Amino acid sequence: MSDLYKKLRMPAISRGKIAFAALLLAALIALLAVFGSTRGRAARDVFVNRADVAIVGPDAKGKPVRDVAGSRPNILLIITDDQEKTSMRAMPQTRKLFKRQGVDFNHGYVTTPLCCPARATMYSGLYAHNHGIITNNPSSQFGDTYLWQNTFPAELRDAGYRTGQFGKYLNNWNKRDEGDAGFDVFQDDYKGTEHNRAKRGKADMLTARRGARFVKDNESSDDQPWMMTLSLRSPHTPLVPDRKYDGAKVPKFRPPISFNETDLSDKPKYLREKRHDKTLGYITKRYAKYERTLLSADDGVAKVFRTLRKTGEERDTLAIFVSDNGFLFGAHSVLGKVFPYQEATNIPLYMRWPAELGTKGRLDTRLVANIDFAPTFYDVAGIDPGYQVDGRSLFDPGNDRDYLLTESVKWKALQDDEGSLIETRTDNPDKPFVEFYNWNVDPGEMDGDPRLNTSRQRQRFREMTGVLDRVRDCAGPDECP
Repeated sequence: MSDLYKKLRMPAISRGKIAFAALLLAALIALLAVFGSTRGRAARDVFVNRADVAIVGPDAKGKPVRDVAGSRPNILLIITDDQEKTSMRAMPQTRKLFKRQGVDFNHGYVTTPLCCPARATMYSGLYAHNHGIITNNPSSQFGDTYLWQNTFPAELRDAGYRTGQFGKYLNNWNKRDEGDAGFDVFQDDYKGTEHNRAKRGKADMLTARRGARFVKDNESSDDQPWMMTLSLRSPHTPLVPDRKYDGAKVPKFRPPISFNETDLSDKPKYLREKRHDKTLGYITKRYAKYERTLLSADDGVAKVFRTLRKTGEERDTLAIFVSDNGFLFGAHSVLGKVFPYQEATNIPLYMRWPAELGTKGRLDTRLVANIDFAPTFYDVAGIDPGYQVDGRSLFDPGNDRDYLLTESVKWKALQDDEGSLIETRTDNPDKPFVEFYNWNVDPGEMDGDPRLNTSRQRQRFREMTGVLDRVRDCAGPDECP
């Protein structure tokens, strides 16, 4: 033993201390096994109170909003395709216009996270179980359960608005067979440029130029308000950006908490069967292509608003920006949409109207959805539609729902501002596969097993189960959440 070692030698450790250290290590390993698993288990009695803010109603903050019913502004609905929420980082011009100068609905949802059903809900103000379009392959529903006469373009046109549709309307819609859907000008390139891989990169600017032309053309009849739907192709596949943006630097992909989750035993069979084998590297590259397509969409939005400013129409134009659904990039080990999870249902949703809302960014934490768009447009246009809608105007102080129904072919779900209850169909209609989440302690929705360990958990589960049973086939704003 060297002299140096003798000088540095530490005092002997007692057997008791060694035993205590071993017990502490064993406890740590046990905790990691539970809380560090890919199921994301965590304590389930934690509750976080959020401060509610809104533009109207009991939680109204900021500039007061007057009664806007019947004020008849221009109306602009901008829809992106398959855009998940965090990708707004790739749209700085749009963020400036809508997030910094408008209202950010951070609890904004689509009630069915799939292109065609979501859009049908936007146009009609009806849940999918009422308008009948529940897949991306509708046709028999046209003229049967989905009546274009009972949509806001038709109602607004009847009320004296000039109406225009640019970009994708509804899958399989044929204007010659089905009608003009209530639009004075209808230019839908869904089966043309938008699916032509060679021209895909130019699709959004083509749509934007047509929209800008529509605004200019209406200058000759300035006393007549207009309504326009600008349906941008991005970031839907094929992921072909404009040539000038090929290889452009975009924000880096941020994997969700549940990225490539390994333990899917708490998820329904249909999701487990869709498990992918893609690596983080593959998805990161794919996401970069996805964001690059949005650079053109961002340019398109900016172009339309430049035209609004030049024509003096920006101030009195009520505009909503939204995606028809989100997208799961590796969350729960899947790629896709039509899932009842936050990445698919919680979408970017903004609204601006300088004349009434000002140009200072505001947050609205209410639980709102695409079922509220048509009622909002009817409200500001002073229209009593000839049919019953399911949603409520975003300017209605009574639009302060506690729950929201979301649905698809395979599942029905109910959510509040704390989490969700999901029931997926099984071979036994009386025994759905049940998931129960509390986002305060499980924000990644990684542990869906209903864990009813406290009286509060059991009460919340009973209440949400009862509400879901009551509203799963609801009709009208008095029945529907």
